[in-house]
Amino acid sequence: MIRHMRNDRSARKTQHGFTLIEVLVSLTLLTVVLGAVYSSFFSVQRAVERFDNVSLRYHEARTTLDILRREIEAAILKNPKQEDVLDRASFEVKDRDIFGKTVSSLDLTAFSFRGTGMSTLSYFVQDDNEVLSLMKNEKPPIIESEGYTVDLINGIESFTVEVLFNNKWVKTWNAADTRKLPEAVRVTLEFENNGQIVRLSEYARPMIDFR
Repeated sequence: MIRHMRNDRSARKTQHGFTLIEVLVSLTLLTVVLGAVYSSFFSVQRAVERFDNVSLRYHEARTTLDILRREIEAAILKNPKQEDVLDRASFEVKDRDIFGKTVSSLDLTAFSFRGTGMSTLSYFVQDDNEVLSLMKNEKPPIIESEGYTVDLINGIESFTVEVLFNNKWVKTWNAADTRKLPEAVRVTLEFENNGQIVRLSEYARPMIDFR
């Protein structure tokens, strides 16, 4: 009889299940684990987003510099077969300053890298609430037209165009005065990456010079 009562108590104890304290401890541990998992997930997600943004910025900068290099190398100043274009052909570099940041403007006549013929190209920096963007305007060299303007890359720190003259890099050039294209051109873009300034440069040498 006594043994039967002990077995009955043991059975009731086994079927009792978890206590409230055990459930609360389990929930607390589960919350901590899930919190750590979510924190790691969002940290990885933010890191991936930062990497994507940086990769996109590098891609935009490299693409812009490559286009500039090809157009500078295709720049034209004199062409005896197209006298009407002669008066409009140009290659001018100006040095400016916006909020203490160095910016340049570049105006040139060149054969478009897209193969659409000769164009008048202008590269300049536009300020929008202290956010600098590199813009490009393209139009025909003969027809009076405003052309079209595109935003190449925004959020830059500086855009610098330098010309090699007497073994020195200078920030101004006007082919109307020199009557020739520069020997070499260096184009530099700067942008911020996680608090650090990234500086990318491209070198170009004009290939066409009719005399």
